[in-house]
Amino acid sequence: MNVLFVTPTVEYAKEVGDVISLFFGRINYLINMPSQDAEIQLIHTESVHNDVRFCSVVLSGFYLGETSLQEKIHQDALLEKRMHKRQVKLAVYNVLVQSTGIRPPWGSLTGIRPTRLVYEQMQQGLPLEEALLSVEETFDVSRGKMDLLRDIIQVQQGFPAPQDNETDIYIGIPFCVSRCYYCSFLSGEVGKGELLEPYVQALLAEMDRVAVLIREKGFSIRTFYMGGGTPTALPLPLFRKVLEASKGLITMAKEATVEAGRPDTLDMDKLSVIRDAGASRISINPQTMHDTTLRIIGRNHTRKQTEEAYDLARRAGFHHINMDLIAGLPTEKEEQFAQTLEWSHTLRPESLTIHTLSVKRSSKMHLDQDELPDGNMVSAMVDMGRKSAETRGMLPYYLYRQKHQAGNLENVGYALPGHACLYNIDMMEDVCSVLALGAGGISKRVWPGRKRIVRAPNVKEVSQYITRVDEMAQRKRDMWVINE
Repeated sequence: MNVLFVTPTVEYAKEVGDVISLFFGRINYLINMPSQDAEIQLIHTESVHNDVRFCSVVLSGFYLGETSLQEKIHQDALLEKRMHKRQVKLAVYNVLVQSTGIRPPWGSLTGIRPTRLVYEQMQQGLPLEEALLSVEETFDVSRGKMDLLRDIIQVQQGFPAPQDNETDIYIGIPFCVSRCYYCSFLSGEVGKGELLEPYVQALLAEMDRVAVLIREKGFSIRTFYMGGGTPTALPLPLFRKVLEASKGLITMAKEATVEAGRPDTLDMDKLSVIRDAGASRISINPQTMHDTTLRIIGRNHTRKQTEEAYDLARRAGFHHINMDLIAGLPTEKEEQFAQTLEWSHTLRPESLTIHTLSVKRSSKMHLDQDELPDGNMVSAMVDMGRKSAETRGMLPYYLYRQKHQAGNLENVGYALPGHACLYNIDMMEDVCSVLALGAGGISKRVWPGRKRIVRAPNVKEVSQYITRVDEMAQRKRDMWVINE
């Protein structure tokens, strides 16, 4: 579908396009380029009178409508830019709701962290319920999603806030045994393995440099997380090297997780390496129980291998295992997802993350121009996932959203009491500094009260990371010489 947006504020056009996509999915987006081929046209105009900005949007084409919003102009430049952008987005959202009758579950929100909006209201002095109501009314969020936010924030408030000298540690292993159809992560297939040993050597060098920084700055390690990719895709000797080098960091951390996402990469030797290094939380992620779906999405393991991996992990002494499932996988309907949820009960994971299928630009699914599944069907799957988690005594504890996500829904982590992942909360809420090692890792320094956040990304391409690892380590050090 061709959608034309005519606007005097081109700087907000990208965010407006995200709002339009909530209603029409994948679009051919035209900005200030009048075209007779545009099935949808949105004309945005503005005027200012007595320090009040009036914003109008006229809709024509397949749908007809018109709306206008007014907003007091703010003296603070950053606040004014933020509120101006919000006004334009809301005007476009309102006219599309009125004309199409579609009401997205998250309203006009397109950001990945809706909880942050509630926390911002609370930081202004509002109690939780009033903060929730303010977000609901401002962004037209559905009551069900506001109830979910309430539950998550109440769980998060039970965790200790990060101290000024605390940092999280992330170690990235950007390799997998195969690439999933929907995957957008910058991970490479192991293939013949030429880059594996050079990568590990570079990673160990960066770890040594960061260990010096930790000692010099007197950091305390809040959490440790090794992700990817699939860390357990490394051959055992290399995997052991990385875990042995990580042991000092792991023993300092309040919580330590190692992703073991692909069941076909696990054996007792690798599980023993994880356990002996001191990590007590792992993640084994089947995504679905159905072998047919697994083949379609490019995962070279079976349901049986997942069951065997869980059995091995229990025998190795792991008492906190996370499971990831995806709602809306190709060819699956509600019945198949319900079967997967029931099956997951038998494996007894202590935490469960229900993802909604998302199509990113770099995924094979996007390149093949496959469409997302029906939003109503996926919404029903997500609701089933929540009810299933609740029947096991799990509570939702973190949430994030992605663009181009089926049904404009969300990803939610659930956990039994005492088994929520503190690292996940820190990352989603941007409340703790993080030292991220490995290709594609993004370190950040978070000032107390989130007054300022500075990020330092590592290069994404593996061969570049190997040759520039000293530079990557220096980027982290440079973050801590920045003045307030």
